[in-house]
Amino acid sequence: MSLFLDYILNLFSYFNSSIGVFIFILIYIFSVIFLLPASWLSLVAGFLYGAYRGSFIVFISAFCAASISFFISKRFFYERIENIVNNFPKLFLLKKVIQKGGVKLIILTRLSPLFPFSILNYFYGLNNIRYRDFALGLLCILPGTFLYCSLGRLANNFEDIKNLRFDNNIISSLVSIISTALIVYLVTKYANEIIEESGHD
Repeated sequence: MSLFLDYILNLFSYFNSSIGVFIFILIYIFSVIFLLPASWLSLVAGFLYGAYRGSFIVFISAFCAASISFFISKRFFYERIENIVNNFPKLFLLKKVIQKGGVKLIILTRLSPLFPFSILNYFYGLNNIRYRDFALGLLCILPGTFLYCSLGRLANNFEDIKNLRFDNNIISSLVSIISTALIVYLVTKYANEIIEESGHD
């Protein structure tokens, strides 16, 4: 992985042209669709294009990749997974919880680091989630995108990018803790409500 990363980082030295930006976007989309790590690409974008332009490029890339993943999941896997879920009460309950939580849960899962970005895109495609809510939730990746690109902007060279760490950012940590706690609370709340409702039927 280290040799591969070194090779890619060397290629990025040619990415300051318009064609280079387009290729960067394609690489980002490819990484997200195929569930490859993409957070380091946000650092690279910050280094290459600056915090603001880099954030815009990363957000467009992530939005396109997430939408493609969502529709791939819904088009090719939804019916198969639906049949499986309906045969398992716990999975069926989880599906109902997600539907009941709607955009609130989508937003919170985008803010929590417990839920990988790429996997979430496919996961929501497997549920009865409206694309409008899915797209709205994607707006919540903007703060994290900007922080990653800002951190990448601090690198002096490509070697520095491999040593950058995002773990100690206080704001990011607080948002992660709060969003994760809210997810646990809402999932428990909605699950209990659904169980009670089904008990009254």
